[in-house]
Amino acid sequence: MPIHLSPSDRMGPTVRRGGGGKALPFLVYGLVVPFTLVCVAAAGFYIATGENPTDLVELLSNATAINAPMPPPVGPEKAGDSLFHPPGAASAPTAKAPAPQPAAQAPAPAPAANAATGPKVAASQEAPTLREPLVPPGGDTLAAPAFASLPPRHDLAPLPAAPDPALLRNGPHGPLPITAEGKSPRVVYARPFTATPKRDRIALVMVGLGLSREATEAAIRKLPPEVTLSFSPYAASLDGWVRRARAAGHEVMLDLPLQPPNFPAQDTGPLAILANATPLQMSLHLDSILGKTTSYVGLAGTLHSPTVGSPEWLPLMHELRNRGLLYVGDGLSGAAETDVPPSASVTLVADQTPFRADIDVRLARLLAAAHRDHSALAYLSPRPVTMERLLAWCATLPQRGAELAPVSAVVRPPSGGAPAQAAR
Repeated sequence: MPIHLSPSDRMGPTVRRGGGGKALPFLVYGLVVPFTLVCVAAAGFYIATGENPTDLVELLSNATAINAPMPPPVGPEKAGDSLFHPPGAASAPTAKAPAPQPAAQAPAPAPAANAATGPKVAASQEAPTLREPLVPPGGDTLAAPAFASLPPRHDLAPLPAAPDPALLRNGPHGPLPITAEGKSPRVVYARPFTATPKRDRIALVMVGLGLSREATEAAIRKLPPEVTLSFSPYAASLDGWVRRARAAGHEVMLDLPLQPPNFPAQDTGPLAILANATPLQMSLHLDSILGKTTSYVGLAGTLHSPTVGSPEWLPLMHELRNRGLLYVGDGLSGAAETDVPPSASVTLVADQTPFRADIDVRLARLLAAAHRDHSALAYLSPRPVTMERLLAWCATLPQRGAELAPVSAVVRPPSGGAPAQAAR
């Protein structure tokens, strides 16, 4: 049976849907909701930044402009030359001859007694200029030196035979230095030194040796025997290099790789002692380094390392003290003498910028520091230009009231005070 329904059969009133039913959703979702979101975003921007949205529009439209005129140039330079010459350099005051004056107004000549009021200082005795020179844009004008061009030395005498078996104890990575029978490695393996009266001492440590055969051979055979040679723990045949260095009269040290300041962009290798290492890790790395070879007087640490600020740094130094070794580097200021080994702080790195002019200035600064403190210590790298400038500078030290000394002669002794000056 078919069923037919009509609108009149509905229980409620009939609703007619016209065109106005589609306009309301458009108004709500197309205008009211976006406008509300914009208002909320503007309020949030104002709360977060404290600026009105109009300020942001003005900034993005570059409406703000500076219309102040440019100041006049300082000198006669052209605009194109300002990138190469500082303002006013061309117009710097120069020494000009005085304008001619009438005979009646000519200044009287200075009396001869003024010239004899004090002794005349020779040019070689004048204080050196300690300003940092600018690195030449194209490098040094002279040809780069080579290790083969450096003159060999004929005054190299061997040190006593080493190592002393009584000062060694077997470790997991090799023989470790110890103190025994009242002797310590820093004294037994030190180069004998007799201080000259009224002369300040300068110690030089060439670090990073053993990695380049040519550089290491040049350092051993061509540097003064008072220069201390420090070998890298990563070098091959370390025992052979140490024997050759001592046979040439050089005191020997080992590099202590610490975490560099720009770690991990620069890495000092798997033996490096990191600032966040545990005490066990630090001890294992130290034993690995100390076991690489024998007959050394101490360790030369990496400079500006964050490791020296870690809580385990002083216990590490205390272990070096117990083993009878010395230490040079930094991070020693403020430490008690009972916590650190005999030590010396590095005054400067002589060839931090490997150019002749800069090396000469840094060596002059080292000499000035030695005159001020009666001793100074510098790091050097095994470069031909460093050795060339160093040999020329060392030849002038006797006339300047200073002398080279091994590191063991400038370190602070265990009891404090000035370094020992007696011969060992």
